[in-house]
Amino acid sequence: MTRYHRHIAKKSQTNLLTSRKGVRIINRLTYFAAIVEPLVTAPQVYDIFRHQDASGVSISTWAGFEALTVVWLLYGYVHKERVILIYQGLFAIFQAAVIIGALLYGGRF
Repeated sequence: MTRYHRHIAKKSQTNLLTSRKGVRIINRLTYFAAIVEPLVTAPQVYDIFRHQDASGVSISTWAGFEALTVVWLLYGYVHKERVILIYQGLFAIFQAAVIIGALLYGGRF
């Protein structure tokens, strides 16, 4: 097999991740994850405000998450990456709620 034929044979092999259909599926999954993953933080927010107790919550950890989220939001804004803006924007809201609850109800530094 010549070099040209190997190239053609290699090029004709389709990869699910790089095919047009695969890319569309991954894009949809990414938007789904960008919305659902921050919602995983909701039970933490609920527990803090429901029981009015944040004694096991580290304010410095959540503040660190929030600071790094700002970096990601700036990146998403500069590069016009909508999925990053949605993902990190939702996380910023939930993280802020955890921080506020921790400050109100005895979180530790």
